Amino acid sequence: MNKQGAVGAIGSKQTTVSVGGQTWDVYRGSNGANAVFSFVRTSSTNSGSVDVKAVLNWIRGQGWMGDATVGEVQFGFEITSSSGGLNFTSNSYSVSSS
Repeated sequence: MNKQGAVGAIGSKQTTVSVGGQTWDVYRGSNGANAVFSFVRTSSTNSGSVDVKAVLNWIRGQGWMGDATVGEVQFGFEITSSSGGLNFTSNSYSVSSS
């Protein structure tokens, strides 16, 4: 939801796209064992929501993956050596299906 400093993603930038009501820089690469798709917001925010289904449908529409079943959703922080603060707070987190 928020990025500080020169945060990088795995792979190379493919495009900038609006999906699920947000605008993202989309990166595609591999961690050596799995395909990795990184959606990095083009602007930071302190709160918001992510439409995971819309993101997955967009990836599938690119032909980058087939039909998939989501068995788990995780949310967390990626702490890097970038400057920009050391406070990491999550006040609320929820997942709903629709």
